[in-house]
Amino acid sequence: MSFASNPRLARLEQWVRKRIPTVIAGIAFLVLWEGLARVIGSNRIFASLEYTWSSLLEQQDTVFIRITETFTSVVVAFVLASIFGILLGVLIAEIFTFRQMSMPLVIFGYSIPHPVLAPVFVIWFLVFGDVVLLTFTGPSAYLFGDVAANQAQQSFAINGVTTFGAWVGFFPVFISTITGMNSLEERYRHLGQVLGATRWQMVKYFRFYRALPNIASSLKSTAQLSIVGVIVAEFVASGAGIGYQIVLAWKTAELGYMFGVITVIMVGSYVFFQMVVWIIKKLTPPGTVS
Repeated sequence: MSFASNPRLARLEQWVRKRIPTVIAGIAFLVLWEGLARVIGSNRIFASLEYTWSSLLEQQDTVFIRITETFTSVVVAFVLASIFGILLGVLIAEIFTFRQMSMPLVIFGYSIPHPVLAPVFVIWFLVFGDVVLLTFTGPSAYLFGDVAANQAQQSFAINGVTTFGAWVGFFPVFISTITGMNSLEERYRHLGQVLGATRWQMVKYFRFYRALPNIASSLKSTAQLSIVGVIVAEFVASGAGIGYQIVLAWKTAELGYMFGVITVIMVGSYVFFQMVVWIIKKLTPPGTVS
């Protein structure tokens, strides 16, 4: 059976073709990594692939628990950033008075270096407590025999780490929503008036639809920034997650383990980004996002 006669095989072939440059880039990165390690010749300065892999395997159960912990926080942060960014963007774009009141505060908040605020978010939730949305047993309990169920316990929660991640990821989708809402062409405004659309019908059927490509594109940036925000919060002001493992590796000068943790973060970030893009394509009209 040819690919042309089977749509699923044709889509699979197209997907594989798109991933070939990524695979080539990954192989080139690994070759460069190993080449530099061999030239330098010291795992204390630049860890080789073999040394990194062995260091990672020694603590594979811990890494798996912490990376699961981090990306459950990333999911919550991304959802919060997306919801509040879109809702506030729509309100500010539509209500002039609200825009005049809130935009100076938004600009002021965005101008503050984000890592400075990480301890503030963590302290707030230490005082008021976390909001746990869902608790579950992580996959580590099933993959590693020496990991107990209580050690692998994970939760989707609104806490200092997730809210800081949401804060960092909030701005791209927020700004893009406002930009898209205010980019409606005059002919569509005129069409809405001719059809007798109310103000909120104009928002729902014209302005928001026009903003969808902007929102969809900005969500990809929000996905990456949510990861950055969560990991920064973990190694600046938290004692949990994969970000804190970098701090531990730094304190003990375990360069191989640090390189391994960073590699795991890179792979996890790529997978999360691709999942977000896939979900956006499924939820939006065809052609909204490339």
